Amino acid sequence: MHQVMAETTVNMYHNNTTVQQQHQEDAAAAHLAIVNDVAYRYLMPIFITAGILTNLLNVVMLGRMRHHQQQRQAQATTFCYLMWLALTDMLASIALVPALVHVDRTHLSYGWAFYYAHLELPTLNSLTSASVYIVVGLSVDRYIAVCHPRRYQDVSAPRLAVIRITLSLLVPALIYIPHSFYLEVVSGEGGVGWTYEGVEMATPGAWHAWEVVVELCHRMAPAILLVLLNCSIIYTFKKVTARRKNIVTKNDSVNNSSSNASKKSEEGGKSQQERRLIYLLVTIVATFLLTNLPATVLALIDTAGATHGSFSLEVYRAVANCLEVLSFSLNFVLYFIFVPGVRQGLQEAVKAVRVTLCGLVVNTVPSQSCFISENNTKNTDSTEV
Repeated sequence: MHQVMAETTVNMYHNNTTVQQQHQEDAAAAHLAIVNDVAYRYLMPIFITAGILTNLLNVVMLGRMRHHQQQRQAQATTFCYLMWLALTDMLASIALVPALVHVDRTHLSYGWAFYYAHLELPTLNSLTSASVYIVVGLSVDRYIAVCHPRRYQDVSAPRLAVIRITLSLLVPALIYIPHSFYLEVVSGEGGVGWTYEGVEMATPGAWHAWEVVVELCHRMAPAILLVLLNCSIIYTFKKVTARRKNIVTKNDSVNNSSSNASKKSEEGGKSQQERRLIYLLVTIVATFLLTNLPATVLALIDTAGATHGSFSLEVYRAVANCLEVLSFSLNFVLYFIFVPGVRQGLQEAVKAVRVTLCGLVVNTVPSQSCFISENNTKNTDSTEV
């Protein structure tokens, strides 16, 4: 009799435990659905739209600046890097649009399942890696110009910049070719539709080692290079600034007051530009580390290729993905804040669009106000149209 009661008590305990576990799983699934909605239905579309629009503005402004101005070699090389960086970030933002078409990927058509299994990750990772390589190439160009100016003419010609940018686009595509084969299309739950899952690897240890090598080439090594290069640039800038101040101080006692005033104003302008450049370099490094290192950690800890993981892993995945997508539009924001030429180019583009729109209104609906607006801008903005 006691044995039967004990067995009944144990069964009731197991049933209660099972019910509690089911409630916890249901609550976690509900919370995960909220996280996915916020990350992939609200934040991600905003970041993608911002990435496309801001990089499109970058392309337009850089094209106008290259067309209307005569640049030195350094300016032409820098514009080449910035142009391709904007194009790559814009393509990466566009490539993210299919990723949001199906947030729930349990019951897909075969075409979508094939794309998500074999094409999505290689395409996105190749573009993001190319963007990282172009940023590194730009930092190398600035490092040579600042730290080794005598060699700049030989090792940073625009022709060599084109070669580096081409390799920046080609090497990531080759690196991520194997990732087209580590997922496979399978039948969906209950035999309805299609989904995908990780392929059983004959040597999972070797594949994990390859993942580490890929992440080392994609984000780790570029992050280290960016920190080292930009720290060297900042250190060299500070040395040059201190040397220039000493020269100005020694010449103050020799030159007259008028020449001293002009030189001081010139030196003040140079020091302001240098401080602005230092702030830009520090911010570029900080934003790169903030937006790319979480994705690196995710790639290293999530090697199974599963469509869904634990709740904490999926929350971390959403945060890492949002940060990486946000980085596509941050370049424009940084250049807008720290580079006056970008702000001036944006102002000129806005003026040109405003005058063009006013001209369309004048041609369609003649009114006194539109004629006044066009007359007010005709003297200053006619060359922009």
